[in-house]
Amino acid sequence: MISADEVKKLADLGRLALTDEEVEKLRGEIDSIVAYIDTVQKVQLPEKPASSPYLDLENVMREDGEPHETGVYTEELLKQAPRRDGNYLKVKKILG
Repeated sequence: MISADEVKKLADLGRLALTDEEVEKLRGEIDSIVAYIDTVQKVQLPEKPASSPYLDLENVMREDGEPHETGVYTEELLKQAPRRDGNYLKVKKILG
């Protein structure tokens, strides 16, 4: 079982302030966590993972490049803005 001093040391490393009641509660919880990890580590996994339709997929990316000519849609998009100044959108000031 983990000692109260070890729990306090872990709390100090995590910059946590714990009451004595919290230290005692964590002692039991940490022991439960360590026991669970020990159980998980004992599980025998097959050497070859189970077959899945997703295991053979590769991420296919398009080549970088211009998807369309620059500026083709600029005017059309700017017409939809409520306020504008030339080719810029005018927005409410949010920073002081």
